[in-house]
Amino acid sequence: MDTILLVRHAEANGHDGEDPPLAPRGVRQAGLLGERLAGTEATRLLHGPRRRARQTAELLAPHLDLTPEESALLEDRTPFPSPDRREDYPPHREDFLRQVPLEERDEDGAALAAAWDHLSAPGEAGTLVAVTHAFVVGSFVARVLGAPPAAWMQLPIANASRTELRRRPTGEWSVLGVSDVGHLVGI
Repeated sequence: MDTILLVRHAEANGHDGEDPPLAPRGVRQAGLLGERLAGTEATRLLHGPRRRARQTAELLAPHLDLTPEESALLEDRTPFPSPDRREDYPPHREDFLRQVPLEERDEDGAALAAAWDHLSAPGEAGTLVAVTHAFVVGSFVARVLGAPPAAWMQLPIANASRTELRRRPTGEWSVLGVSDVGHLVGI
């Protein structure tokens, strides 16, 4: 793919650990995002395995005329420093890191790095819409920018937002926009 549109799932109704469905507001958000994406000529629609990502993708699908496909590459993961990489993260983030559920911890962001490498590998032309989670979007953007390991923590990614990445003719990726929610004005 030469363009990747990263979408954070729409607003969910409940605690993350419960794999909550979309809230009524999230359903409206996804509908507005679908209208915004309708003219993108996307060629593929992937979503992570969590219910909120799947439901968001299902609501986008009619606007894109695509069938959503589940992908473990877009699973809800949190980059988490290994003991010897703790200094990569500021001390004031320790409390947050301790609260990350064990099943979401991605040591040194290795699984996210591999997921990005797979999704961004040269191949077929087209636009991929990838519905995932805030920390996944932030991690991918930080990777494209060559930012320090903790940079994803400084990228607030809104529900039902659109982040656009594009491959340049040189093969390197550029960030065209992050957490765009212009389609959600007024809701």
